[in-house]
Amino acid sequence: MSIEKRAVRIGIDVGGTFTHAVAVDNRTCQVISHKVTPTSHSSKEGVAAGILESFRLLQEELGDQAEVVFLAHSTTQATNALLEGDVARVGIVGLGQGLEGMKAKSDLQVGDIELSPGKYLRSSLQFVEAKSSQVERAVETLQGEGCQAIVAAQGFSVDDPSGEQIAMEKARGRGLPACGTHEMSGLYGLRVRARTAVLNASILPKMIETAEMTHAALQSRKVEAPLMVMRSDGGVMSLDEVRRRPVMTLLSGPAAGVAAALMFLKASDALFLEVGGTSTDICLVKDSKAAVKSASVGGHPTYLKTLDSRTLGIAGGSMIGPGTGGRLSVGPRSAHLAGFPYCSFAPPEKLEGELKVIEVKPLAGDPAYFVIENEKGEKTSPTLTCAANLLGYIKPGDYSAGNLEQIRRAFEALAKHLNMESGEGVAEAVVDAAADKVLPTIKVLLKEYAVGDRQVKLLGGGGGAGAIVPAVAKKLGFPFEIAQRAEVISAIGAALAMVRETIEMNIVDPTQEDLKALRAQAEAAVLAMGADPETVEVTISIDAQRSIVSATATGSVAFSEGETGPPEEVSPGDRLGTLKDTAPKEAEFDALGGTDQYFLFRSSRVEKYLFFFKRKHQTIWVTDRRGNVKLQVPGGVTETASIGQLESALQDTINKYTAYGDAGALIPALHVIAGRKLTDLTSLTTTEQVLTLARQELGGLDPDSPAYFLVHPARG
Repeated sequence: MSIEKRAVRIGIDVGGTFTHAVAVDNRTCQVISHKVTPTSHSSKEGVAAGILESFRLLQEELGDQAEVVFLAHSTTQATNALLEGDVARVGIVGLGQGLEGMKAKSDLQVGDIELSPGKYLRSSLQFVEAKSSQVERAVETLQGEGCQAIVAAQGFSVDDPSGEQIAMEKARGRGLPACGTHEMSGLYGLRVRARTAVLNASILPKMIETAEMTHAALQSRKVEAPLMVMRSDGGVMSLDEVRRRPVMTLLSGPAAGVAAALMFLKASDALFLEVGGTSTDICLVKDSKAAVKSASVGGHPTYLKTLDSRTLGIAGGSMIGPGTGGRLSVGPRSAHLAGFPYCSFAPPEKLEGELKVIEVKPLAGDPAYFVIENEKGEKTSPTLTCAANLLGYIKPGDYSAGNLEQIRRAFEALAKHLNMESGEGVAEAVVDAAADKVLPTIKVLLKEYAVGDRQVKLLGGGGGAGAIVPAVAKKLGFPFEIAQRAEVISAIGAALAMVRETIEMNIVDPTQEDLKALRAQAEAAVLAMGADPETVEVTISIDAQRSIVSATATGSVAFSEGETGPPEEVSPGDRLGTLKDTAPKEAEFDALGGTDQYFLFRSSRVEKYLFFFKRKHQTIWVTDRRGNVKLQVPGGVTETASIGQLESALQDTINKYTAYGDAGALIPALHVIAGRKLTDLTSLTTTEQVLTLARQELGGLDPDSPAYFLVHPARG
């Protein structure tokens, strides 16, 4: 009798120092094993060696009773290559003729891009007539100049890529990896498309080599699961896509952690802080979606979409210095980069006997930092993690919990050196200074993304989360949560990430056919990467001012999103309890109804304004079956209909809430909740667009099932 194998998902996070790998149960999403290996920067196989070694260790532990159904890894390779200038010289084959060609030639003068101080990406241009015999000669010339990869570029290739495709074929025929600007984006703007393509081409040789090496090694270990790689926007992409567009992995450092946060987040609006030993990455989540922006490289805009993550030089290992103006300073130098063990984790003998405090400058140009020296001259560093331990922000048993007795001795020595009353007083000053370095960035994010009127939660990930998140939450008055297994949150995120693709096009006044075609293109892209058709979600957004229409498709590989977490849904009481924990300011909650997957609530509270007056503030909340808050809309209202009445009821709702002003009619921003769908229609600008997408998303549902229209406050 054969025993059914346990299905597991493997996620591998390639960090600057260590590579973490986790095996996650495919049904419960619980971590069942965790391995750590040094990141193999110096190996001839590059980071692939560390990825394969960590996978081998997991596979040996899991044995024959486990079947790997999904495997994904993050990568710093593209980012590091650009930062270090370890890139290929790129040849640009420009195509065009006449007046259009003159404009294209000007746009393609990319030249040299400064990637970091003293590090450049070099490029050369050969401009020829499109589809002419000169193309092959141009490729030959560029190869002779030392170019190792080719970009094919033509003015309107997003409409007709055939010219670029011919140039790409000629380049590959000469053994050169190649890409076209039409592969980078569907948007017009040759200058930005070309720059994005040049970045992509510059890392093509190295990334293709790593992809082939990793793929071959996994095949030799009889792994049939598809290998995925983290993208910079928080999704994953197939190995075939990496071979074509490795630039999509650029700046993806925090993407895996955010992917995990989104899977388990019980708040629709949150700030995710991934805290390591040296730096903290902060990303805002709004309406259960991570904030995404277009990245700039070398001061130049690109069409690369990446998480809007802000990185600060403050983290668990940040050293403590004398500062200025009577305040202590914290960071940016970290103890492990300075070569000092944390007081929290040092061998006990290093903090025995008489201790004294000395000031050091670990690296040239550093300010002074405090270290503790024992009678033997052995040095340890008091850090932000040590201070958080002493104040109880980090609890016994937590990942970063240290030896409290030796921490106390170190901070008493610091207090004596600083003429302060107690070690706890020093620790409070340290944590306060660290929080104050984080608060300005958080406040900027809250303002930029207009979530100041929402209830926001802080979610901490990374091994140093306990050192920063609780103190920052206390200052802000926000609820917070440290993620389970925070120290491997990025590896978990890689294991649970969804495939993702965004298609953008310039369309003036998009028609029903335009939206349908764009949606189908995005859906086909994630299906080609292995997404289960039952899990695919497509969101359409329209930027009317710039005439840009975007379709973003996501989908799961090997499990459906609804199966993550506990196998059964929570009770109504637990669901409401989670909501109350998320929104502690709310006084009352009323249930408004639900669907197969979602439940709606209305909360209310009384607010004071202008000192004497009061007003009632209401918010609509949407949770899933397990209590995760998927959406909150302050000031929103709901309308209800059946799917059979969808179009007429939606038309009536739009008419009812349309506002009129100097600019004419302005339809309301809407979400539609029905069945297992939460459909975002907020960016659409015409009734036809709303009805078209609602029909496409919800048309196949039971006509008798309920639909809820969540109407946002009038657009301002």
